[in-house]
Amino acid sequence: MGNRNLLRHGILVIFLVLFLFPVMWVVLTSLKTNQEALTNPTQLLPASLQWQNYPDVITKLNFWRELANTLIMTISVTVGQIVLAALAGYAFARLPFKGRDLLFVVVLATLIIPFEILFVPLFLMLSKWNWLNTFQALIIPSLASPFAIFVFRQFFITLPRELEEAATIDGAGYYRTFFSVALPLAGPAIATVFILTFMGEWSNLLKPLVFNTSADMYTLQQGLAVTLNRGANLNPDIAFQMTGVVLTCIVPVAMFIIGQRWFVKSIATSGIKG
Repeated sequence: MGNRNLLRHGILVIFLVLFLFPVMWVVLTSLKTNQEALTNPTQLLPASLQWQNYPDVITKLNFWRELANTLIMTISVTVGQIVLAALAGYAFARLPFKGRDLLFVVVLATLIIPFEILFVPLFLMLSKWNWLNTFQALIIPSLASPFAIFVFRQFFITLPRELEEAATIDGAGYYRTFFSVALPLAGPAIATVFILTFMGEWSNLLKPLVFNTSADMYTLQQGLAVTLNRGANLNPDIAFQMTGVVLTCIVPVAMFIIGQRWFVKSIATSGIKG
């Protein structure tokens, strides 16, 4: 038994090193000079720690403005998806109406349509409405999420009907039952949608690149792709790029560390497993 545990722990340590090595390389490369990062990328430890890279990148990126833009986009889309998906998911789980199951299948079928296919018609539509380079373009097209609707619908199906029947006996209608009974119990589903949507929107690059051309509306990902890549064909600044990556990863990593317990619980209880 002891040898088996030793072997198991040894395998886990190997996988841990394999997963952490790219992260360590990014962090340590961000502390090198650009010349050192270009000429000796395989050397893990920098010759001298270049902490000045971080304030330099913050200044070059217009970091605080781009951080604010990213937070506004990410939080607005995340909260909007939770509100709309919770209402739709409850309707599909509990409200009897004609064509409900067929409509739900249609909603699920849209999951196979990549969002990238919609960019051209969305761009033309948003351009006609003069919404380009605005938060409306970054937020509103992303509010409807079939996956989030599926998560909430699967969760609400698992709720005991006796709870809602008791609310109905007390004179509650659908809306009051939803807000007073169903939604307060939907913590696992909310956690699932919140974490996955937050991570996806925070790392989203294609949407800002298509809908934004104004530097005042840049997100952090767009700043990394555009601002730090200017002149990269002549002299790529690997150290600054890695510094920017580290800075943009701080918020989602902290978010996941704080919410991982809720995330694991939500996966186990919200019906995603099948």
